[in-house]
Amino acid sequence: MAQIPYYLINYLFRYGAPPSVSAGVLLGLTLAWFLFGFTATRAGKLYGFWVLWSFTIVEGLFYLHTILSGAVGFQLSNPNSAIKVVFIIGYVCGLVSLAYAVPLLVFRTHYLSRPRGT
Repeated sequence: MAQIPYYLINYLFRYGAPPSVSAGVLLGLTLAWFLFGFTATRAGKLYGFWVLWSFTIVEGLFYLHTILSGAVGFQLSNPNSAIKVVFIIGYVCGLVSLAYAVPLLVFRTHYLSRPRGT
């Protein structure tokens, strides 16, 4: 959701640039990946856990890579406060997802042994 104000402020309002097809496809696929894993997990499907786990680990590693590469300093130097907030939200969500993925994997036998559909 944070990508919407980011795009509006950084590109549409400033340059009148419509979103690219590739950006829309990538964001759509990311949303579909999450929703597929979430709904399958809620339905008690075993594969849902792994799809949702893969989403959390990839999201976390993406943001960790951005932080470790130093890009975070460049991004947070943007003078627009709304953009800074969007970046901060992204980094927090990315790090939380990485922190969440680790115990999910470690304690997966507990989660996977639960009765399905609960």
